[in-house]
Amino acid sequence: MKNHYSNIGLVCGYIAPIERIDTKIGEKSEKLKAIGELAARLAHDLRNPLSVIKNTVEIMEAKQRLLLEEKIIYYGRLHRAVDRISHQIEDVLDFVRPGTLHFEKHLVNEIIAAALEKIVKPDTVTINLPRNFVYVVCDGIKMEVVLTNLMMNSIQAMNNSGQIDITLSDMPNDVMIQIFDTGCGISNDVLPKIFEPLFTTKQTGTGLGLASCKKIVEQHRGMITAHSKDGKGTAFSIILPKEALLSKKIEKIKKLVASN
Repeated sequence: MKNHYSNIGLVCGYIAPIERIDTKIGEKSEKLKAIGELAARLAHDLRNPLSVIKNTVEIMEAKQRLLLEEKIIYYGRLHRAVDRISHQIEDVLDFVRPGTLHFEKHLVNEIIAAALEKIVKPDTVTINLPRNFVYVVCDGIKMEVVLTNLMMNSIQAMNNSGQIDITLSDMPNDVMIQIFDTGCGISNDVLPKIFEPLFTTKQTGTGLGLASCKKIVEQHRGMITAHSKDGKGTAFSIILPKEALLSKKIEKIKKLVASN
Protein backbone atom coordinates (compact mmCIF):
# COMPACT_ATOMS: atom_id res chain seq x y z
CA MET A 1 0.00 0.00 0.00
CA LYS A 2 2.83 2.39 0.91
CA ASN A 3 4.62 1.53 -2.38
CA HIS A 4 1.43 2.33 -4.28
CA TYR A 5 1.45 5.89 -2.89
CA SER A 6 5.18 6.36 -3.60
CA ASN A 7 4.61 5.30 -7.20
CA ILE A 8 2.29 8.26 -7.73
CA GLY A 9 4.61 10.72 -6.00
CA LEU A 10 3.14 10.69 -2.50
CA VAL A 11 4.91 9.79 0.72
CA CYS A 12 2.94 7.56 3.07
CA GLY A 13 4.47 7.18 6.53
CA TYR A 14 1.45 5.86 8.38
CA ILE A 15 -1.80 4.13 7.55
CA ALA A 16 -4.57 4.77 10.08
CA PRO A 17 -6.59 1.73 11.14
CA ILE A 18 -10.00 2.74 9.79
CA GLU A 19 -11.99 0.23 11.84
CA ARG A 20 -10.60 1.56 15.14
CA ILE A 21 -11.35 5.17 14.21
CA ASP A 22 -14.89 4.26 13.11
CA THR A 23 -15.50 2.44 16.40
CA LYS A 24 -14.42 5.41 18.48
CA ILE A 25 -16.55 7.76 16.41
CA GLY A 26 -19.49 5.39 16.81
CA GLU A 27 -19.08 5.21 20.61
CA LYS A 28 -18.80 8.99 20.85
CA SER A 29 -21.85 9.40 18.65
CA GLU A 30 -23.88 7.04 20.86
CA LYS A 31 -22.84 8.92 24.01
CA LEU A 32 -23.76 12.26 22.45
CA LYS A 33 -27.09 10.82 21.34
CA ALA A 34 -27.82 9.56 24.88
CA ILE A 35 -26.85 12.92 26.40
CA GLY A 36 -29.04 14.73 23.88
CA GLU A 37 -32.01 12.47 24.60
CA LEU A 38 -31.58 12.90 28.35
CA ALA A 39 -31.30 16.69 28.03
CA ALA A 40 -34.43 16.81 25.85
CA ARG A 41 -36.43 14.72 28.34
CA LEU A 42 -35.25 16.75 31.30
CA ALA A 43 -36.08 20.02 29.56
CA HIS A 44 -39.53 18.68 28.65
CA ASP A 45 -40.22 17.48 32.20
CA LEU A 46 -39.04 20.72 33.83
CA ARG A 47 -41.10 22.92 31.52
CA ASN A 48 -44.45 21.85 32.99
CA PRO A 49 -43.72 22.46 36.71
CA LEU A 50 -41.95 25.73 35.85
CA SER A 51 -45.08 26.85 33.99
CA VAL A 52 -47.17 25.97 37.05
CA ILE A 53 -44.87 28.04 39.29
CA LYS A 54 -44.93 31.00 36.86
CA ASN A 55 -48.73 30.97 36.46
CA THR A 56 -49.36 30.54 40.19
CA VAL A 57 -47.04 33.42 41.11
CA GLU A 58 -48.72 35.66 38.51
CA ILE A 59 -52.17 34.85 39.94
CA MET A 60 -50.98 35.57 43.49
CA GLU A 61 -49.44 38.87 42.39
CA ALA A 62 -52.63 39.91 40.60
CA LYS A 63 -54.73 39.43 43.74
CA GLN A 64 -54.21 42.10 46.36
CA ARG A 65 -55.59 39.95 49.15
CA LEU A 66 -55.64 36.19 49.37
CA LEU A 67 -58.07 34.21 51.47
CA LEU A 68 -56.62 31.48 53.69
CA GLU A 69 -58.20 28.79 51.49
CA GLU A 70 -56.62 30.36 48.40
CA LYS A 71 -53.20 30.48 50.06
CA ILE A 72 -53.43 26.77 50.88
CA ILE A 73 -54.30 25.95 47.25
CA TYR A 74 -51.63 28.17 45.68
CA TYR A 75 -48.82 27.21 48.05
CA GLY A 76 -49.78 23.57 47.55
CA ARG A 77 -49.35 23.99 43.79
CA LEU A 78 -45.94 25.61 44.30
CA HIS A 79 -44.74 22.88 46.65
CA ARG A 80 -45.83 20.08 44.29
CA ALA A 81 -44.14 21.78 41.33
CA VAL A 82 -40.88 22.26 43.26
CA ASP A 83 -40.98 18.66 44.50
CA ARG A 84 -41.41 17.44 40.94
CA ILE A 85 -38.43 19.46 39.73
CA SER A 86 -36.31 18.21 42.63
CA HIS A 87 -37.26 14.62 41.93
CA GLN A 88 -36.34 14.85 38.23
CA ILE A 89 -32.97 16.44 39.00
CA GLU A 90 -32.22 13.89 41.74
CA ASP A 91 -32.97 11.05 39.30
CA VAL A 92 -30.32 12.37 36.92
CA LEU A 93 -27.74 13.09 39.63
CA ASP A 94 -28.21 9.72 41.34
CA PHE A 95 -27.51 8.01 38.03
CA VAL A 96 -24.58 10.04 36.65
CA ARG A 97 -22.58 10.84 39.79
CA PRO A 98 -20.59 7.94 41.28
CA GLY A 99 -21.03 9.03 44.90
CA THR A 100 -19.35 7.48 47.93
CA LEU A 101 -21.49 5.15 50.00
CA HIS A 102 -21.53 5.52 53.78
CA PHE A 103 -22.29 2.18 55.41
CA GLU A 104 -23.87 1.97 58.83
CA LYS A 105 -26.24 -0.40 60.57
CA HIS A 106 -29.81 0.80 59.91
CA LEU A 107 -33.27 -0.33 60.89
CA VAL A 108 -34.93 -0.92 57.52
CA ASN A 109 -38.30 0.13 58.97
CA GLU A 110 -36.90 3.62 59.65
CA ILE A 111 -35.65 3.91 56.06
CA ILE A 112 -39.13 2.96 54.82
CA ALA A 113 -40.70 5.58 57.12
CA ALA A 114 -38.29 8.27 55.85
CA ALA A 115 -39.11 7.35 52.23
CA LEU A 116 -42.85 7.61 52.96
CA GLU A 117 -42.37 11.17 54.20
CA LYS A 118 -40.99 12.17 50.79
CA ILE A 119 -43.92 10.97 48.69
CA VAL A 120 -47.39 12.37 48.18
CA LYS A 121 -49.80 9.56 49.01
CA PRO A 122 -53.38 10.00 47.82
CA ASP A 123 -56.12 9.08 50.30
CA THR A 124 -57.22 6.39 47.84
CA VAL A 125 -53.92 4.51 48.26
CA THR A 126 -53.37 2.16 51.21
CA ILE A 127 -49.81 1.26 52.22
CA ASN A 128 -49.39 -1.74 54.52
CA LEU A 129 -46.07 -1.63 56.39
CA PRO A 130 -44.11 -4.63 57.68
CA ARG A 131 -44.79 -5.67 61.28
CA ASN A 132 -41.39 -7.28 61.88
CA PHE A 133 -38.20 -5.26 62.40
CA VAL A 134 -35.04 -5.91 60.40
CA TYR A 135 -31.55 -4.38 60.48
CA VAL A 136 -29.09 -4.16 57.59
CA VAL A 137 -25.72 -2.53 56.91
CA CYS A 138 -26.25 -0.01 54.11
CA ASP A 139 -26.13 3.63 53.04
CA GLY A 140 -29.41 4.78 54.58
CA ILE A 141 -29.84 7.86 52.36
CA LYS A 142 -29.22 5.92 49.13
CA MET A 143 -31.60 3.14 50.11
CA GLU A 144 -34.19 5.78 50.98
CA VAL A 145 -33.87 7.04 47.38
CA VAL A 146 -34.47 3.51 46.08
CA LEU A 147 -37.58 2.92 48.20
CA THR A 148 -38.98 6.39 47.41
CA ASN A 149 -38.64 5.69 43.68
CA LEU A 150 -40.27 2.26 43.93
CA MET A 151 -43.22 3.49 46.00
CA MET A 152 -43.82 6.45 43.68
CA ASN A 153 -43.75 4.08 40.71
CA SER A 154 -46.31 1.84 42.42
CA ILE A 155 -48.65 4.75 43.13
CA GLN A 156 -48.44 5.91 39.51
CA ALA A 157 -48.95 2.35 38.22
CA MET A 158 -52.17 2.12 40.28
CA ASN A 159 -53.39 5.43 38.87
CA ASN A 160 -53.39 6.84 42.43
CA SER A 161 -55.81 4.21 43.73
CA GLY A 162 -55.01 0.79 45.19
CA GLN A 163 -52.91 -1.04 47.75
CA ILE A 164 -49.16 -1.35 48.38
CA ASP A 165 -47.77 -4.08 50.64
CA ILE A 166 -44.21 -3.80 51.94
CA THR A 167 -42.65 -6.91 53.52
CA LEU A 168 -39.28 -7.65 55.13
CA SER A 169 -37.57 -11.03 55.29
CA ASP A 170 -34.67 -11.57 57.70
CA MET A 171 -32.52 -14.35 56.21
CA PRO A 172 -29.25 -15.75 57.63
CA ASN A 173 -26.94 -13.66 55.43
CA ASP A 174 -29.28 -11.31 53.58
CA VAL A 175 -32.28 -9.05 54.00
CA MET A 176 -35.08 -8.99 51.45
CA ILE A 177 -37.36 -5.99 50.96
CA GLN A 178 -40.42 -6.54 48.78
CA ILE A 179 -42.92 -4.00 47.49
CA PHE A 180 -46.16 -5.32 45.99
CA ASP A 181 -48.76 -3.14 44.26
CA THR A 182 -52.20 -3.74 42.77
CA GLY A 183 -51.48 -1.66 39.68
CA CYS A 184 -51.84 -2.31 35.97
CA GLY A 185 -48.78 -4.56 35.88
CA ILE A 186 -46.00 -4.64 33.29
CA SER A 187 -46.29 -6.53 30.01
CA ASN A 188 -43.82 -9.34 29.22
CA ASP A 189 -42.22 -7.39 26.36
CA VAL A 190 -41.56 -4.35 28.57
CA LEU A 191 -40.50 -6.07 31.82
CA PRO A 192 -36.92 -6.99 30.73
CA LYS A 193 -36.22 -3.35 29.79
CA ILE A 194 -37.42 -1.46 32.88
CA PHE A 195 -33.97 -1.16 34.50
CA GLU A 196 -32.32 0.11 31.31
CA PRO A 197 -31.18 3.79 31.35
CA LEU A 198 -33.51 6.19 29.48
CA PHE A 199 -36.21 3.52 29.03
CA THR A 200 -39.68 4.70 30.07
CA THR A 201 -43.28 4.12 29.06
CA LYS A 202 -44.48 7.32 30.76
CA GLN A 203 -45.33 10.59 29.05
CA THR A 204 -43.04 12.32 31.53
CA GLY A 205 -39.87 11.13 33.21
CA THR A 206 -36.17 10.82 32.46
CA GLY A 207 -36.20 7.03 32.36
CA LEU A 208 -33.48 6.96 35.01
CA GLY A 209 -35.50 6.21 38.16
CA LEU A 210 -35.33 2.40 38.06
CA ALA A 211 -31.86 2.47 36.45
CA SER A 212 -30.66 4.50 39.46
CA CYS A 213 -32.31 2.04 41.84
CA LYS A 214 -30.48 -0.85 40.19
CA LYS A 215 -27.17 1.00 40.29
CA ILE A 216 -27.51 1.82 44.02
CA VAL A 217 -28.52 -1.72 44.95
CA GLU A 218 -25.61 -3.18 42.97
CA GLN A 219 -23.24 -0.77 44.73
CA HIS A 220 -24.40 -2.48 47.92
CA ARG A 221 -23.54 -5.82 46.24
CA GLY A 222 -27.22 -6.58 46.29
CA MET A 223 -29.79 -7.48 43.67
CA ILE A 224 -33.11 -5.98 42.55
CA THR A 225 -35.68 -7.85 40.48
CA ALA A 226 -39.24 -7.29 39.29
CA HIS A 227 -42.05 -9.77 38.75
CA SER A 228 -45.31 -8.71 37.18
CA LYS A 229 -48.50 -9.85 35.50
CA ASP A 230 -50.15 -7.52 33.05
CA GLY A 231 -53.28 -6.17 34.73
CA LYS A 232 -52.53 -7.81 38.09
CA GLY A 233 -49.80 -5.70 39.68
CA THR A 234 -46.03 -5.75 40.17
CA ALA A 235 -43.64 -6.96 42.88
CA PHE A 236 -40.15 -5.49 43.32
CA SER A 237 -37.66 -7.49 45.39
CA ILE A 238 -34.41 -6.12 46.84
CA ILE A 239 -31.85 -8.46 48.41
CA LEU A 240 -29.04 -6.87 50.44
CA PRO A 241 -26.15 -8.59 52.26
CA LYS A 242 -26.33 -8.04 56.02
CA GLU A 243 -22.73 -7.65 57.15
CA ALA A 244 -20.40 -8.37 54.24
CA LEU A 245 -19.76 -4.77 53.24
CA LEU A 246 -19.16 -3.58 56.79
CA SER A 247 -16.69 -6.42 57.40
CA LYS A 248 -14.82 -5.56 54.20
CA LYS A 249 -14.65 -1.91 55.22
CA ILE A 250 -13.33 -2.76 58.70
CA GLU A 251 -10.66 -5.04 57.20
CA LYS A 252 -9.61 -2.28 54.80
CA ILE A 253 -9.28 0.22 57.66
CA LYS A 254 -7.23 -2.31 59.69
CA LYS A 255 -4.83 -2.79 56.76
CA LEU A 256 -4.43 0.98 56.30
CA VAL A 257 -3.71 1.44 60.01
CA ALA A 258 -1.22 -1.45 60.00
CA SER A 259 0.61 -0.08 56.97
CA ASN A 260 1.07 3.31 58.68
